[in-house]
Amino acid sequence: MASTTTSDLNAGDPFGNASVAGRLAELPFVAEARALTVSTSGGEFAGFQARPAHPDPQLGDAVLVHGWPEFASCWEQTAAMLLEQGMSVFAYDQRGYSPGARPESVDEYTMRHLVADLDSVTRAAGLDRFHLVGHDWGGMVAWHFAANHPERLLTCNVVSTAHPIAHAKQVRVDPDQYERMAYMRAIQDHPDGVARTLLRNDGERLIELYAGDVPADIAASYVSRLSEPGAMESVLKYYQAADGRERMASTPITVPTSFVWGSDDVAFTRGSAELSASYVEGPYRFVPLEGASHWLPESRAEDIARTVLEWVREHAGDNERDDTKPN
Repeated sequence: MASTTTSDLNAGDPFGNASVAGRLAELPFVAEARALTVSTSGGEFAGFQARPAHPDPQLGDAVLVHGWPEFASCWEQTAAMLLEQGMSVFAYDQRGYSPGARPESVDEYTMRHLVADLDSVTRAAGLDRFHLVGHDWGGMVAWHFAANHPERLLTCNVVSTAHPIAHAKQVRVDPDQYERMAYMRAIQDHPDGVARTLLRNDGERLIELYAGDVPADIAASYVSRLSEPGAMESVLKYYQAADGRERMASTPITVPTSFVWGSDDVAFTRGSAELSASYVEGPYRFVPLEGASHWLPESRAEDIARTVLEWVREHAGDNERDDTKPN
């Protein structure tokens, strides 16, 4: 049975969930914020949850899903901005990142499991329908979740990550997009070697990956947590599991969807980003940020929050009408 408990995991880390929740709780426009552990059949997921002092009934709840190699704490600035406007927030450390959800088998890191985690974790946290915001692997989960569970979403907001079919097509036809995926092929071929390389010399190579767009103290927190026994090996299994064998059932996305992408994104080309529109049949907005990198939660939180809030408010009437229909 799914359940939630308060948690102080990583309490000594200035960017662990307990520390993030503590800072959010001190903000004058926040009524309550707490770190928590959500127990599901997939494991125990650490995260944080906060609600505003003056909720805006048009806004509801935002669920924030991080990518690789990040944690729920990457959303702290975005969460604060959403809370200030009256929106509740919930963020969790995904499978492999949460110490209580680190299965050993690569097969347990397929997209089917990641989507199921989002479904079960949000239900355990008491969230029925919500606004989804996902970055990097969290963005990939968001595309799949919106296609397969539209009844759970009010809006879908993807950050950085191109639609999976658009991306796969570009990899096949665009040499630039193919080359940008060299790191993924390296992980699939030599996961243990990549893990050692990234963490060597106090995570020097991992920090280089952030290219200065993740503040040094946050990057140090990521390195520390990914250096825990088994952590880096677990999160690299996302890439090992993405070997083309899995075929999730999906349909064109009908949920109102926004897509924020940085023009200097190291992983996804403009071609992949622009082609993503072809797989959304519902309302859609593409928000390119000129000069922005892949690491948008840490470097462009204001742009993410503004886009989410504008999109949610624009479709608040649609959501009210949808609420009158049976699921």
